[in-house]
Amino acid sequence: MNIKKIGIATTALLLCANLPMQTHAMAAESKQVYATKAESKLKGNLENNQGSFSDVTDYFSVVTGANSSVEKNTVTITPFESWQKGGIWSDEENKVDLTKSFHLEAELYMGNDPDSADGIAFVMQNDIRGKTALGENAGALGVYGTNYIKNALAIEVDTYLNGGDYDRGVSKRNHIAITVPNTVPARHEALTELPNDEILADGQYHPISFDWNASTKTLSYTYRSYTGSYVVNDLQETFGGTEVIFGFTGSTGVNKTLQQLKITELQINGISPELALEINDTKGNNNGKAEPSETVSVKNTISNATDDAAAFKMEYGVDMDALFDADTVSNIVLTRNDGQTYTVTKEQLLNHQVELPFDSPTNTFTLTYDVQVKADASPKGTMMNVSGIGKVNGVKYTSENSITLAIPGDSPVITASDKTLKKGGSFDPMAGVTASDTEDGDVTSSITVTANDVNVNQEGTYHVTYSVTDSDDNTTTKTITVTVTSNDAPVITAADKTVKKGASFDPMAGVSASDTEDGNITDKVTVTANDVDTSAVGTYHVTYSVTDSDGNTTTKTITVTVT
Repeated sequence: MNIKKIGIATTALLLCANLPMQTHAMAAESKQVYATKAESKLKGNLENNQGSFSDVTDYFSVVTGANSSVEKNTVTITPFESWQKGGIWSDEENKVDLTKSFHLEAELYMGNDPDSADGIAFVMQNDIRGKTALGENAGALGVYGTNYIKNALAIEVDTYLNGGDYDRGVSKRNHIAITVPNTVPARHEALTELPNDEILADGQYHPISFDWNASTKTLSYTYRSYTGSYVVNDLQETFGGTEVIFGFTGSTGVNKTLQQLKITELQINGISPELALEINDTKGNNNGKAEPSETVSVKNTISNATDDAAAFKMEYGVDMDALFDADTVSNIVLTRNDGQTYTVTKEQLLNHQVELPFDSPTNTFTLTYDVQVKADASPKGTMMNVSGIGKVNGVKYTSENSITLAIPGDSPVITASDKTLKKGGSFDPMAGVTASDTEDGDVTSSITVTANDVNVNQEGTYHVTYSVTDSDDNTTTKTITVTVTSNDAPVITAADKTVKKGASFDPMAGVSASDTEDGNITDKVTVTANDVDTSAVGTYHVTYSVTDSDGNTTTKTITVTVT
């Protein structure tokens, strides 16, 4: 079986059932760094949504008389009370075949106090009491004691170091080990003792995985950066057979401790379905969103990840958001990768009555259908979900996807005016440009410039084009004209002059100024220098200055001769 392996062992612990041995798991690299890396990897695998549970009671049940409870996917093994014991067991009608590999992932919450106690155990058992089997409280963890669970293997996650027999040979309070439950003290095989500065009851959920390798008859665990393994030499001797049920037990003593878990993935008997679901609107607007009355297409792919599963059947169906009109489901097509086709009715699909026969573990089923969005669907922006749900032997596997509801409305409005620039000036295409939308309000930040050929260094007429799209995928474009004009300096017209001694002299007589853009600006001419003295013969000078509206200044000096 090709089964997913989670985490990396800091120390490989491989023990034979007839060789009592204790081992400490030592960190291969910095404890904090390694724990973060291993836990992140495991949490990443939990996000694959394969074999996930929406309700643990689909496959597990609480031990009769136990102090445990279940709320959807959260199992409370012990409430925050003293002297509690509890547990859950898997379905007896769908036992684990130990000739097939097994994989379970969960997240454990061990309490939020360094003094939390006592712990939780994962147990595989073939006790004649079946789903009523439960050990004692306190240090017995619901698995040991006078009523110990027989024909079993346990992996204890222990938050308390008991001074008596339960933790004989253990030196640290927080520890993990694989044990064979018995009336006498159980040997702690594959023992991991956490450092003093690391506790299990840190107020956080942490992922843990349990694996049974059928080919080597090895049970192993991975918790953060720690791992341990134990080999069973004889299934009959250990379990009394080749089939078991499994689950979790736990207990408290004097110290009140809330202990919980969430089962996140389960693969049993070589069965490891993988589900994928796609939604698109290629038969509608083909814009990645769905509008009221639009048709969307759904594609479901169901396969099996392992290659040693015996033939099995999956019951399959879909759940869809109420904004879809389930009555419009149509064009249902179900095929298998060997070419086999199946007839599926709308009622079978919606009532989870589609039967998928995996005659081979390599079979892959493809199921497609169309469905319309309701005409009155609202509000816009709603993520409309579709879930594909399969069940094998009571274990539920899910996949889901969604498409955004878009409701057509008014197109956005771009406010932008034509502009005139002076040659050589600066130009910001977004200056003074805004956009608004009836539904979305101000969408200025969504404006993009899709074309801009403005050259401020060359006189001419240019264009800038803007585009903006609102949340309903309505797009508006607008183009403005940008005119780049010359920026010439003004011209002063003034000629040299000759006057007779004693005559009068007007420096502005015959003087004018003009500008390409401003026109006649004679009235803006000023005399900045004038040394003319008509009472004495000589050569003098007058200087003029004028500035246009662009700030360009021109000066000119003429010569005045007095004779």
